[in-house]
Amino acid sequence: MTRAFLMQCLGNRPAVEPVDAVKLVFQNTLGCGHLLPSAQACAQAIREELARTAPSDSEPPCTPIGNGLCRLNLRNPLVRELPPERIAAMMRETERRFQGSRNAYLQGLRDLRALVAERSDVFAFTAAALDPLLARAQNAPDWIPSHSEGYRAACQPAYRVVLRHYGTAMPVLAALEQALRQYGRATLVLDGDCAAGKTTLAERLAPLYACNVFHMDDFFLPFAMRTPERLAQPGGNVHYERFAQQVLTGLASGGSVEYDAFDCHSGQTRRVSVPARPVTIIEGSYSLHPAFEAAYAQLHAVRALLTVDGDEQLRRISRRNGEKMLDRFRDVWIPLEKRYLQAYHETRVDEWVLPFAHHAEDDPAEEGTAF
Repeated sequence: MTRAFLMQCLGNRPAVEPVDAVKLVFQNTLGCGHLLPSAQACAQAIREELARTAPSDSEPPCTPIGNGLCRLNLRNPLVRELPPERIAAMMRETERRFQGSRNAYLQGLRDLRALVAERSDVFAFTAAALDPLLARAQNAPDWIPSHSEGYRAACQPAYRVVLRHYGTAMPVLAALEQALRQYGRATLVLDGDCAAGKTTLAERLAPLYACNVFHMDDFFLPFAMRTPERLAQPGGNVHYERFAQQVLTGLASGGSVEYDAFDCHSGQTRRVSVPARPVTIIEGSYSLHPAFEAAYAQLHAVRALLTVDGDEQLRRISRRNGEKMLDRFRDVWIPLEKRYLQAYHETRVDEWVLPFAHHAEDDPAEEGTAF
């Protein structure tokens, strides 16, 4: 969390008292401080809080707090589409994936005090007012700060701390829950720019459901089919015939699925068998190919396009695949994907668009500070 982001969250806000600032640092560095001992107890606490809070269209689904985390706002109508058990599962998955640090917490509090002392014109409290709280945090490791009464009265906070991926994806999660309630099963399809986070989002969502995940990487076009005529088709560099026949036919029937997963490095295939489950996630470039249109209509699929700006896309590819592969992506695969997206998806209105961008609040702090 940068100093600028901390001032954005806490500065020039009269309702924010010292303990509210400490709580933000606590959540940023330690994550799910409100996680209850069991999934059932956690879900019950969420259920009770939902019952005593009113929905608000003005409340965003989530409020970023840095470190890839957010406050998932329980007043938001989309969030309220989720059953309490799902939100509890988000918290438990967040706890599993987020590695909190007590040392970072204590350092963050010291840096918070220094920042308040330096920019006393921005904060509604003094640096000295933080001292008793900093001492308590140091001497009582089990202490979990709670919002001040003034902040509760002014802001009526009702949220849970979860991975920001969940908050960003809330529109498609709400649609997925609606489909699951209406049809007894649901399918989510994640397409879009390479390096936009399709695989990562699928990995984050899968533990929340009794779920199968299919990756379009397993359906790259075999070498023998890579003719100039085939590659000239928008989306022709995926083996859409095999995906439709082996995966979508099984999903449409409600039964188990068996398919041949193709390894583009070795050129070999392996047989994969998956049982029928109530939720299916299909992720990867070309997963919304028009060849799948009828099957997705039958499955009442929720469709989403993940996007990322060009500079951030190249930065992610370089970090993930290395500099040697970056040129291959830039010269071959990105242009192919852009042609496919322009041909089939620019004018559609039945697909959610999820922009996944660089988040400044996740940047490393200035040298020698937590913020």
